[in-house]
Amino acid sequence: MRYINYNGNIHQEHEQLLSVTNRGFKYGDSFFETMAMFNKKIPLLDYHWSRIEFTAEVLSAHLPKRFHLESFQNMLLDLASVNDAVENARVRLQFFRKGGGLYLPDEKELGYTFSMNKLTNDKFEAGDGLKVGVRQDCWKTVSMISDIKSNNALMYVLAAQYAREEGWDECILLNDSESISEAIHSNVFLVKGEKLITPHLDSGCVNGVMRAYLIPMLDEENFEEREVELKELLEADEILLTNAVRGIQWVREFEGKTYGNKRAVELTALLNKELLQTD
Repeated sequence: MRYINYNGNIHQEHEQLLSVTNRGFKYGDSFFETMAMFNKKIPLLDYHWSRIEFTAEVLSAHLPKRFHLESFQNMLLDLASVNDAVENARVRLQFFRKGGGLYLPDEKELGYTFSMNKLTNDKFEAGDGLKVGVRQDCWKTVSMISDIKSNNALMYVLAAQYAREEGWDECILLNDSESISEAIHSNVFLVKGEKLITPHLDSGCVNGVMRAYLIPMLDEENFEEREVELKELLEADEILLTNAVRGIQWVREFEGKTYGNKRAVELTALLNKELLQTD
């Protein structure tokens, strides 16, 4: 039996805790943060926390009273202990606005819940390579909220269903200018020779935590953050997908072309060394 934390208290996962009047359920007035936990510690927790505070500000909402970085870490350890003392897990922290109202909310304070699902790995792994495609009829609109992880995720749901039907592991998403925005779960990087290229935030991509960590580590002379056209995927030597749980994964196949994984393996080793102090 698994357990979750709901507004500071531990409950069995199957308990009915949310009302049908919950604003996250009714209006998508909510957002979430997904994190990896390795050996009961979350890499890049400060980055996650900064994004949480930024998103709350964008939504004109207030984080819960007595909810801060230290209290979250303590609650996380408590939740891990009742979930079979799990050490490595995918953690999902979700916030929803309290109170009622129609489109106009009558409160600013947020409630929260978080859960964890066990991971079999205890560090970042580049994986065996992904088969990836693109969905060209479901565009991501660029706006002031396109870079946050809101619960308005229908586009990702449709893309995930389409990817499964096509036999892909992941799906590239385009913006309304038909340039590359992101993948379903990840930010996108291309490797061309020594150069790494990624879509800028004006492409509508989520401001990913792993993306934000990696960019300052890259050699400025061999890095570009810009508009990326779809055709450039087939011109690349490697395609890398990054997120906070998986780290860096590499694309093995896209539209019949196969790719290498040299930079993916190198950067994954660097992540583990810098963030997890592993060799």
